[in-house]
Amino acid sequence: MRLLGRRYLVPIRPFLIRNFPVFIGVIFSGIFSTANVVVLVENYYLPSLSSVTAVKAGVALALFITFCNVMIASGRPQWAQGMYALFIACLLVAVPGYHFSPNFLYAECFFWPILGLLLLRSKRHREMRAAYVELRHMRAKVVAAVKKRRKHECAIIRIKKTR
Repeated sequence: MRLLGRRYLVPIRPFLIRNFPVFIGVIFSGIFSTANVVVLVENYYLPSLSSVTAVKAGVALALFITFCNVMIASGRPQWAQGMYALFIACLLVAVPGYHFSPNFLYAECFFWPILGLLLLRSKRHREMRAAYVELRHMRAKVVAAVKKRRKHECAIIRIKKTR
């Protein structure tokens, strides 16, 4: 019956209501900005680039975004620097694109990374990262307490067996 009576370290509903929009906003902003930059590179910078290579680059960048956000959600806030680097790289790739005639794609190549940087820099995202670090420490304390209890129970079982 453990599945029915699951208890969390913090109340999950208020935590998600407050932090989920900014967390998912950074993820979507990263996906859209990398997709636009891959299209920009494929069509304007390297027109001889095959579609398969562009798809592989997009998948690799999506995996990088996923890994960074999983690590942030695990309580490792230093991985936000990876997202900062991704958004800045997207902006740096998009800046010379003005030479190829500005259009909607070019505008999106600027909009999504800037939105991602603003969301990462927001007070709510910083509070969320601090809350995730606190949760990681709480989980570590719970795991240490469980290990200590198991060790104690094993010692009691050994004492009973020797009698």
